[in-house]
Amino acid sequence: MTPEADRIVAEVLAGDTPAFAGLVRLYQESVWRIAAAVLRDRDATENLVQQVFVDAYFHLDQYAPGTDFGAWVRTVARNRLRKELRSAGREDRRLAVYRERLAERLRAEAGSTNDDSESFVEALRGCREQLPPRDAVLVNLRYEKGLTFEAIAEKQGQTPEAVQRMISRIRFRLRDCIQNKLNDA
Repeated sequence: MTPEADRIVAEVLAGDTPAFAGLVRLYQESVWRIAAAVLRDRDATENLVQQVFVDAYFHLDQYAPGTDFGAWVRTVARNRLRKELRSAGREDRRLAVYRERLAERLRAEAGSTNDDSESFVEALRGCREQLPPRDAVLVNLRYEKGLTFEAIAEKQGQTPEAVQRMISRIRFRLRDCIQNKLNDA
């Protein structure tokens, strides 16, 4: 397949951008297998495969014609996969630290032997039910599914920064709502 891949690469580099679809058709399955073996999640695999081909397209000039394009694009896939896994690991560590700090803060605020965690959870549940559907989806993706801002942004057609700002605003609204419910109780 390398001669055919080399021909398509030459066409793309010469300005025939739609020809790149031929490379995707030729190598999508092998890239999919690499991603699926590690991610074991269809949506995550699909997103990663798409990103691999975007990366390959933008770095196509780095491919050396006459070598194995399949090996090259699989290397691009493995590099993208490593990057995503490192990012997810960092995000998991940040979330763990956040959860621990939140738990410490809640314990400190409780102060005495009086445990109001049930009323807090009930207030949180009530406040979440009041969220607009789009906000509820963002909270679900971030805190229940544990997706990164980047993954959510891709699903929502937003930038990661915009998603982070939206989620921050939702958290502030939830905090105020919970505080009001607890004060009313």
